[in-house]
Amino acid sequence: MKLKSQRGYSLLEIGVGLILITIFMVCGVTMLKGTYNTYRYVEQRDLAMNYLIQSVEHELLPSANFDITGNAADTVIQENTPARKVTVTEVKGHNFIITTTVENLPPKNGVSYADSRVKLLTSDIEFFIRKGDESSRRILTLKTLKIEGSGDNA
Repeated sequence: MKLKSQRGYSLLEIGVGLILITIFMVCGVTMLKGTYNTYRYVEQRDLAMNYLIQSVEHELLPSANFDITGNAADTVIQENTPARKVTVTEVKGHNFIITTTVENLPPKNGVSYADSRVKLLTSDIEFFIRKGDESSRRILTLKTLKIEGSGDNA
């Protein structure tokens, strides 16, 4: 069976060619989309990590005279008790929500650390890779210890 006739390409050859071109185009578009999604995730994670580190520094260095977003109205203290302090900062330009919690250490082996100067500092940031897509929601968390009253008189 000859695929090429004397008068040009047959319909079978054109169909196979179009199918192959379509398959390669779909593969290329899929790879480009995956590359863009990975790039977008890395970019958002990098920016979120910068804001997260700033929020931890702001909580660890109370004498530092800077604000996370440049606007003090973006930061709200939700809870402020001797055992727990919760601060929420919204970065409006990037749709980040930073939650910083300073609380007593959890009890261990029946020993309570309620009167300790050492506190547990947890900072979370919630961000979306794609706007309006709930499945693209990501959360980064940093945990460290804070010694209260150590750097206030320095």
